[in-house]
Order: sequence, then structure tokens, then C-alpha cells
Amino acid sequence: MAKTNFSGPITTGPIQVNTGTTVGTNVRDASFVLNKMSFPFDFNYFIVTTDANRLALTSANPSSTTSVTLVDTTQNVPGITAIGGFEAASSITLTSSANDSGLTASITGTDVLGNAQTEDITMGSSTAVQTVKTWKTVTAIDVSGAGTVGTLEVGILEAGLTSWALRSMFNAEPLGQTSTTVDKNLANNIVIPAWSRITNINLIVNLAFDTTCFDCQLGANVAQASGATLNSHDLDYFAGSATADLKALASHHIPVFWVQTTAQQNNCLNVSDDDASGYEIDKALILTGHTDDILTTGEATLSVEWLQKVNATN
Repeated sequence: MAKTNFSGPITTGPIQVNTGTTVGTNVRDASFVLNKMSFPFDFNYFIVTTDANRLALTSANPSSTTSVTLVDTTQNVPGITAIGGFEAASSITLTSSANDSGLTASITGTDVLGNAQTEDITMGSSTAVQTVKTWKTVTAIDVSGAGTVGTLEVGILEAGLTSWALRSMFNAEPLGQTSTTVDKNLANNIVIPAWSRITNINLIVNLAFDTTCFDCQLGANVAQASGATLNSHDLDYFAGSATADLKALASHHIPVFWVQTTAQQNNCLNVSDDDASGYEIDKALILTGHTDDILTTGEATLSVEWLQKVNATN
């Protein structure tokens, strides 16, 4: 089917500028056209199988380990099959066999968009600790001081965090397209131009997720100092929290049903609000979910509405 695209922003109304004070004659009555995109997904996006040594084995990381030997620095961390040409990211666990609570593990890898990121985490005492960030790949882990007291293993957790970029190179859901499909449908992409204003975020759950909690955060890439992309994934830039349960059959709108803080609302009013000044960038939206159980059912569609570049256009 044919389509027409405008680079925008698009305004409507016969009077574009103010040249006087008479409404209907010379007072601006132009307005911005509302944009909207959506992204459908189901429970398969968030099925992670607990594997305490998926990334690093105890046999390869004995006591006094300072540089962790990883199984494969190129493997996708959660191991979920790529959907629409993109891979997921997930939080990871570090399990110490002895008291490593006085040590820090410095993790290096990439976020769900493929940008470099780092995280320092305090290690545990004969227990597992979980990262705050989600990881598409992990390329290195360094342990402070003289290294681990006992052995160390690194893996993933079913009840951890899983992030997906709301993008696709082809319409895998619901059209079932693949990388070889001719005339690919690219409708499943939520990327918002810099300086835009989000007017609504809505998660329609049409089939409830069978878990105690399905906690959702909506984040994005945020330009750092001098436009750097290192550590640029903000998990909850726009909405939600680690306890925002959206599992039930419902239409979950911001800010009441999908909770928001004042900072998140400000980021919606200007999507470039937290970008380094002078380096404002388009926002690739990222959905991060947390489940308490292995999902077997659930479907939803996330929709976002915005006024394109309204904060930087006359």
C-alpha cells in the first residue's frame, strides 16, 4: 500500500504568525499534528531461564580471581532469540562462594542498543548479587584488591530485569515477517525526534501476564557529556519503576496507572530534557520488564503519542 511521508514537524491552521490582536484575523491559530507509534509484544520477550554460570564458571574463576574468565564475550547475555532483528539485554548475577562483601566488581559491556556501558557492584558474602543495569553483552569483569576470597560464577536470573529496544528491522509480530521477507513492514519502531513532547503513553494488555508481578519501566538513550553514548541507557527515563505492576488486563495510562515521578513527567514534556546541552538526540524507547515467575501467557501493545520537535520549532 502506498504511503506519504513528511519530515515534519507538521502544523495545521490558516494563520501561522501573529500580526495583530484580532482572533480569527491576525492571531496565530496553527497547531501541531499529533504523531503516534506502537509496539506489540508478548510473554516470549521476557522468558529468561535462570543459569548461575551462563557467563562465567567457578572452575575458571578460583580464589584470588581479579580478572574474570568469561565463557564468551560475544554471546547475548539473556540468550533470548532475537525478535525483529534485535536482541534483548538482562541484568546479571555474580555469585561468590565466600565472603567477597568488601570487594567491588567492575563490569564492562554493552546495553540493549549496543552502546558501551559500565557498572560497579559490591560483591556478596556466599551469595549472589544482581546488577542494576541490563546487559546485551559482557566483555570484562574486574575484581578489586587481591581478588575473590573463594570461587566466583556469573549468570542470569529468571526474576531479573529484561530490556528490549522498541524497534524492528521487520515485522515479526504480528505479521510473522523474517529478515528475508520482501517489502518489510517497519511499523514496529518507536523512535522519537529530539525536542518532542510526549502527550500520552499507554500500555494495552489484551491478554493478562501470568505472573505475580510484571513490573515495567520505559526508558531511552540519553546523551551524556559532549554527546557520549557511554552509560546512556536510562531504564526509567519516561515512566514506571521496578515495582510498577502492569500484568492485568487493562489500558495502563500515564501518570496514574503507569506511575510517573516529576522528573519522568518533565522528560515527557521535553524528551531532550536530560540530554547534554547541544547534543540533543532522538530517543529510541526501551521497555524493561521484571517478572516473578516464568511466563506462559500474556500479550500487550505499547503506544506513544507526541508532538514532533514542539520544544524547538516556532
